[in-house]
Amino acid sequence: MHYEARSFTLPTIPGISSRQLEEHLKLYQGYVKHVNLLYTELTELAQNKEKNLHVMQELRRRLGFEFNGMRLHEYYFGDLEGGAKPLAPESALFAALKAQFGGMEAWRTAFRDTAARGSGWLILNYDPVARRFHNNWVTNHDVGHLATLPAVLAVDMWEHAYLLDYLPSERTAYFEAYMDNINWETVAARFAATAAQ
Repeated sequence: MHYEARSFTLPTIPGISSRQLEEHLKLYQGYVKHVNLLYTELTELAQNKEKNLHVMQELRRRLGFEFNGMRLHEYYFGDLEGGAKPLAPESALFAALKAQFGGMEAWRTAFRDTAARGSGWLILNYDPVARRFHNNWVTNHDVGHLATLPAVLAVDMWEHAYLLDYLPSERTAYFEAYMDNINWETVAARFAATAAQ
């Protein structure tokens, strides 16, 4: 089992510098590297499972952090590919957000307010069973996920995502810059696949 770091074709993103993106992409590549290293080490340790069981258990716990870091960054960068595109009012995502929150601006405000303080990930999850969204805060990649709920959108709110461009006190400006540059066609397609489950 081997994971490859994705290549992202990112346009110029107003409000987020190319240097910031380059450094952030290096961090993402590190997550991919460490997922592969952990799987390699687990395979080797499994040769003597009885002796290595405790070490393997700890590595499996670490795997959740590295794997989720890899996947959340793939959403984060993937949603910037193709440049900013608005969410079409006729899309199922637009209609569902409007039905639950009263409109896109009301949802965006509620989403932003979920990340008012602290470092972590701001995730829009969708529950296909209850047919509702959850604005969710995930602290350390592997802490705070809502079990079984797919992510529709993931915004990195760790300082590494914005510190070359914004001070910690300016994180709201970073959030707005990221949100203004999302390719909503990508997010709407992800939601459509999720809602069809």
